[in-house]
Amino acid sequence: MTGKAKKVRVGARSIDESSLLAELSNVQKRIQTWATEMELWHDSGFQTPFIFHNEPPRSHDTLLLITEGPLTRIYESDEIEGPFHELLDELGYWYEMENHYTFSLYPVDDVRREEFLSLYRWQWLQKLSEKRTFDLHTEVFEHFAKRPVDMNDLHWRKFEELLDSIFKNQGYRTELGPGSNDGGIDLRLYENTARPELVTIVQAKRYSNPIKFDSVASLFGVATMEGAPRALFATTSRFQPKARKFALMSESKLGLPTLELADGTRIGEWCGEISKNLERYFTDGIDAPPMVSEAKGELAGKIVVARGGYNCTDHFFAKIEADFPNEVVLRPLGDEIVSGDWMAGYHVASETKRSTWTQESRLLAEKTSPTDFKVSRKHFSIWDGTPRWFNCD
Repeated sequence: MTGKAKKVRVGARSIDESSLLAELSNVQKRIQTWATEMELWHDSGFQTPFIFHNEPPRSHDTLLLITEGPLTRIYESDEIEGPFHELLDELGYWYEMENHYTFSLYPVDDVRREEFLSLYRWQWLQKLSEKRTFDLHTEVFEHFAKRPVDMNDLHWRKFEELLDSIFKNQGYRTELGPGSNDGGIDLRLYENTARPELVTIVQAKRYSNPIKFDSVASLFGVATMEGAPRALFATTSRFQPKARKFALMSESKLGLPTLELADGTRIGEWCGEISKNLERYFTDGIDAPPMVSEAKGELAGKIVVARGGYNCTDHFFAKIEADFPNEVVLRPLGDEIVSGDWMAGYHVASETKRSTWTQESRLLAEKTSPTDFKVSRKHFSIWDGTPRWFNCD
């Protein structure tokens, strides 16, 4: 993606990334200055929430104040709590405690919070693009469905990778070209893994100017030489009338490839359909994306466990349903007590008991190592099958 400052659309208004970042800088400076003068700043610092938690941005997640020093005494001393509240009120901010050492700061104004959320969502997409992990992220396709114009802000290679993810979600086996010296073919689409016949060649252009007849005719010629039954020209821009007329004429030529044109609006529609399908899969557990059934890596079928609990010791179990290079799909599992009672004892994973630690049917977890995964602020590792101690007394 481009690294320039970006105008982000919020409803009918544009917001300036630089003004939001300047506001955050001022908030941090004022809080740090106050805490330093109060001799409270030791072992304290700020973090961007979605970066710190490594998960999609959420409303109210604007700025984290993390401290393991004397700032934790805010709730214990009126002499600290009062001035802190006054400072936040002056800045137009408030806070919630995530835990005993993390303050989640956010603007009081609802519109301003939404502006930060839009900015962070775009930055989250940038983070995903760096790892090439578009395929199963609902928020990626939802964003471009609502804002297809933002595809213009993708680097041209990232636009090709977005299309690759779109076609995978449509059920094709894809072959992404090298990005240069590709003979005019950016993507090759095959029927599926079981039937490897080439069905479509794709040319992708992240352009601002309308696509001319010559470009479309050239792709048609490449498809004819390749023996591909279909050619698709996908662009963030639009097509000149002569180019569209040529594509329509190709439909009546027997024995020659058919030519399809997809502009930014059409690609946005594809993204909308994929977003809905992914939402159904992760929320309701139905309509599995086509690539999930093919992602039978060596980890598929293994059970993982995370330790957690608030003021207690507990464990959360899940099963790996699909294994990808950088991520895994987890199906949350319930647990069964094998000794003790519901307050304390030992428990194991159960595929028949309902999960109580999340309402989602599926979760997408990042690989932090070949056998460790992070999702929903939980760190999972491969379960060795031994009962785990819990204590909620």
